[in-house]
Amino acid sequence: MLKNSILDERLSEAEASAVCNVLVTRLGGSYSRLLGIKLAGMESDESFKWFVASVLLGSPVRATSALAAYRMLESRGLLDARRLGAVDEAVLAESLLAAGITGYTRRVAGTLRLAVESLVNDYDADINRLHFFAEDANDLVVRLRRLGRKVPCRAVNLFLREMRGVWEKAHPGVSGAAVEAARCLGIVGEAVAVGEAEDELRAVWERASRADRTYADFEVALVRLGENYCEMRRCIVCPMGKLCISRTNDVKERLCPDMTSTAGGRDRTPAERTARR
Repeated sequence: MLKNSILDERLSEAEASAVCNVLVTRLGGSYSRLLGIKLAGMESDESFKWFVASVLLGSPVRATSALAAYRMLESRGLLDARRLGAVDEAVLAESLLAAGITGYTRRVAGTLRLAVESLVNDYDADINRLHFFAEDANDLVVRLRRLGRKVPCRAVNLFLREMRGVWEKAHPGVSGAAVEAARCLGIVGEAVAVGEAEDELRAVWERASRADRTYADFEVALVRLGENYCEMRRCIVCPMGKLCISRTNDVKERLCPDMTSTAGGRDRTPAERTARR
């Protein structure tokens, strides 16, 4: 059962499930799923593709441009570690520019090429070897960060977030943006600390009806909501709308209208529910 700090009552599992499913449907799932990268098989080639995508997505560019750049590299056969590590930086920058990355183009190209070059030289072009040699979760982060001239923290966090459950040493902390979004939706209480939120969020997701979605899809959707709407207070245009407890006191009716009733115990008719909205 989940604490709803505004209503001072607990959301039922059915309501929590509804929130989770609406969230992932409206905000989208993991980036790796969107790009067709299959991480579950633990194949080094697929892990490397996700690493490239993470470096692009973790750069100071729009996500749409980063995704377009990934697809551009894919179309040019540059998602092979040795081939990408050997490509001329100017050629790589041209590919990114053609995909729509018009700012920071050379910076992103340099970071990516040097990181891959380091991966080729230090780990025989196999990113799974990097994970194998890491002593623990902290050492894994250090090794990823040290590739090339330093991979940005945001890119490393993005990468490890979707490698959680694939690599046993991938244990990134839950993003503060994700926790903020979860609080706004009433999934976790206001008193839950960022460092303590993962177990509660995972438990919520495990109870949800999720079809073929994964915890990574749920976590990424929370991060998107938190970064793009909750932290920026863009409540009016938030895709979760009135499901957010910070915007309405009528959460239970909007999630599961058939389960709510009036103070007198009588089920509301459809007309009454419509009028109340």
